[in-house]
Amino acid sequence: MNISKIFTKRKIKEFLLINLGVILMAFAYSVLLDPNNVIIGGIGGIATILRDFAGDRFPSSLFILVLNIVLLFVGLIFVGKSFFLKTLYASLIYPVYTYLFELLNEHFLSDMLPNISNINVEGIDARIVVAGAYLVIVLFGAVISGVGLGLALRNGASTGGVDIIQQIFLKYFKMPFSVSLIFIDGLIVLSAGIYFHDVFTILYGALFIYLSGVVMDTIIFSGFNSRCVNIVTSKPEEIKEEIYRVLERGVTVVSAKGGYTKLDKPIIICVMHNSEFYKMKEIIRKIDERAFIYVTKASEVHGEGFSPDILPPEEVDNGSTNSNRSQECKWTKAQKEEIKALTEEWEAEHGKLPKLSRSILSRGT
Repeated sequence: MNISKIFTKRKIKEFLLINLGVILMAFAYSVLLDPNNVIIGGIGGIATILRDFAGDRFPSSLFILVLNIVLLFVGLIFVGKSFFLKTLYASLIYPVYTYLFELLNEHFLSDMLPNISNINVEGIDARIVVAGAYLVIVLFGAVISGVGLGLALRNGASTGGVDIIQQIFLKYFKMPFSVSLIFIDGLIVLSAGIYFHDVFTILYGALFIYLSGVVMDTIIFSGFNSRCVNIVTSKPEEIKEEIYRVLERGVTVVSAKGGYTKLDKPIIICVMHNSEFYKMKEIIRKIDERAFIYVTKASEVHGEGFSPDILPPEEVDNGSTNSNRSQECKWTKAQKEEIKALTEEWEAEHGKLPKLSRSILSRGT
């Protein structure tokens, strides 16, 4: 077994980010949400209800651990071994971190952080103060939990719990994740409202679920700062060459036809970082002021030029990656000589090729 292939930089980074995500989730739950009986749905919400029902004799982390273990074996039976192994680590480490933060909160943080049960105000002002305190806790708890869950999911981890039930619903009842999540979390929050005899428990729980979901989606799908530029132009070749030369970006050309003019016109598609868009506009303006462009936000971009773990062809050919990938990129000696001759012939007639074009032609040589 090659240890270097197991403990790669990428896997170590993913492991650390998964742990950071779980730590943030545990902190938000143990320090902000659970002590104030904010029901958040999921296994954490069930654990808060059970902890209160047991008269605080057992910590919520214990209930989370027991429920996760039970659900893990249910998942092993009904979903399969692959999902069980993928979910195992985060399902077991989450209650551990939760317990550590419970101890930290009990002995060190309880006097520094808000606890709604300690608010002592009489009259209608009391309800206003308590409502404001709950709102602050829900807002910060949702943001921290959403960031943590987003980090964990973005790096390939599943936190177990409700995820296992969702997988079962999907497999046997064909229920989409979005529907099962609303159904399960809604049922838990509704049950908490009935148990605590408090409508606001339902409202705060619903607000938390929505806000944490928005933050989670932002962490998973945003942060790439990329735009997809679509260019309809009568001078596609000039614009393409300038993009290659100035931005060193690849393009995709799609054939299209004008709905009114019935004329064939290509659409140039190019994905780039936000910071490069100004240069792109200058390129288009300089070459074809009548070009029609529209820009969309690229919420998920992966591949050469955007992912730091994917190397350009030159680095692949220099042996920076594993031998299997290098072998896939290599051409035969005859092919290399033919490409070299054609390149020299073209450059003698038209001038030196742009850097990106030379990089593509050098793949495997």
